[in-house]
Amino acid sequence: MSAVAIMRALLVGHSPLTDLVAPARIVGGDVPEGSVPAIGIREVSRIEQDTVARAGNSLVTARVQVTVYASSYPQQNAVLKAAKLGAGVYTGLIGGYQVRSVLRDMVGPDTGDAAAKIFEQSRDFMVTYIEPT
Repeated sequence: MSAVAIMRALLVGHSPLTDLVAPARIVGGDVPEGSVPAIGIREVSRIEQDTVARAGNSLVTARVQVTVYASSYPQQNAVLKAAKLGAGVYTGLIGGYQVRSVLRDMVGPDTGDAAAKIFEQSRDFMVTYIEPT
């Protein structure tokens, strides 16, 4: 859940995204039904490694999926573009965690239900941070 908290903190702090999606609709886990545009954040996988000092901390690298939900295909594309967070590597204290790096990874397929006017697509991030054990 820590990687999800880190990604949420970055996303709600990114004004090009919050101009399109209210911060209350950027959530960890499931997006409430009928609330589009919205973003759901989930951890897909993680690798935990002891730190060199073995001082009770782990270095965690987690794949986090950021899924955009929209009411139209153009809106989906605009929100997904804003959710990529711009250029650079994010490091430092983010969401209360010591972050080593947040890097963009792959973009998933277009999915959704056109009849229900739900358009969705995801983007993955690799989040590396220190987690107390």
